[in-house]
Amino acid sequence: MRVQHRAASLLLAFAFAACAAARPSPTPAPAGATPAEAALYEGQRAMREGRTDEAIAAFRRARMADPRNPATVRAYVEAHFRSGRTDQAIRELEQECAERPADDVAHYGLGLAYYAKSAGSEAKALEHLTRAAELRPEIAEYPFRLGVAHLEAERFAEAVVALKKARALEPSAARHHVPLALALSRTGDRAGAIEAIRAILPLSPEPRDLEVARKVMARITDPFHEFPKAIQSDFERGLESLEKLDAPQQAIVAFEEILEKFPDLAVVHAALGLCFQRLDDSGRAMDEFSRALSLNPDDPRNHLYVADLYFSRDRLDRAADGYKAVLQRDPLADRAYERLGAIAAQRSNPAEAADWLKTLVVLRPGDLQVRQSYGMALLGAGSLDAASREFELILERDPKNIEAMLRSAMVDVSRSRREKDPAMASAARGRATKRLEQVLDLQPQNVFAAKTLQDLK
Repeated sequence: MRVQHRAASLLLAFAFAACAAARPSPTPAPAGATPAEAALYEGQRAMREGRTDEAIAAFRRARMADPRNPATVRAYVEAHFRSGRTDQAIRELEQECAERPADDVAHYGLGLAYYAKSAGSEAKALEHLTRAAELRPEIAEYPFRLGVAHLEAERFAEAVVALKKARALEPSAARHHVPLALALSRTGDRAGAIEAIRAILPLSPEPRDLEVARKVMARITDPFHEFPKAIQSDFERGLESLEKLDAPQQAIVAFEEILEKFPDLAVVHAALGLCFQRLDDSGRAMDEFSRALSLNPDDPRNHLYVADLYFSRDRLDRAADGYKAVLQRDPLADRAYERLGAIAAQRSNPAEAADWLKTLVVLRPGDLQVRQSYGMALLGAGSLDAASREFELILERDPKNIEAMLRSAMVDVSRSRREKDPAMASAARGRATKRLEQVLDLQPQNVFAAKTLQDLK
């Protein structure tokens, strides 16, 4: 269903995403900033503080100082949109386009303004964004915004063409891959959409990009896409018995009754497997999970259930194969990365564990325990500088984290042993000593810290 109120549309976030992502903290512009950069800093600070008139004035100065920069007109249009004066921006930009028909930046700004105004203005938005892309085909920003506008207008094939061009021009921008994944999924290109989502993982995606990517993956892998409505309420009652009432036997009855009518519903076999797993009947759970997997091998959950069962039985080779199969179908599956990291660690392969956990850190940037595990894997693999960065980041967020203090100290202990320069080795021992003393101040009975400190001295 189309979203008519653009202010509420998730896609509208993409219209101004680069502007928002690039906003500096509310501090003065850095020394050496150009007049345009200084005006942008000033305008963004005013926007944050709700001073929209001052923001518009600052962005107008930025445009005058750097009229060829799309970022200045994007900020200018955003300020008008957020202050409820989009029509004013449209009038100004229409006049600019009339005076300078070959001004790509003016056409780009006008396209954004029409896009932000209303669903009824989408034809004009597309017209001007298309013109900007024609005038300067080497700028990735223009086909990106054009693709987002096509996507909002449900012209999915056109969106794919424009967004693929943006990606080709600037493949390192995570924001180019996410709407492309959505457009590809809507054209039925499941494999292409999954690969577009996979491509964002090494690109330091913004939380906004991950949020949209997860929504796209949820749509692609929705196991209820063709679920019979006649039995939906029966299935929901079974799930309630399993999840809320903790009554797996009761849920089994409900799911088996459904399977008598529809024996080939993979999602019901998977739910039945979860019931048997809750009852510690691993054999029957595996039978049901395997049946679900054979019926719907494209659903990553079916591979995940099988892999989890193998993992619980310490059949690590089979579990690892299963988790890798999950990631082929859902590159955002957190638990698969977590378990593959754990398997690699159990096999005394910290370098491989670090590879898996590195992606998990991208998916859970605020999870300090994941970052701790990643740092430990890096330490085990001998990547001391990278490990140190992880532990120091943890301590910035949680200054009394004993485990991070100990691991940070062990990084410097390892450095002191490797370092051939006596002065550098001494400095590393000094840092380790300081960390260990901090641990003992907080936890005087910590035997490991006390013994390591004694060995250092």
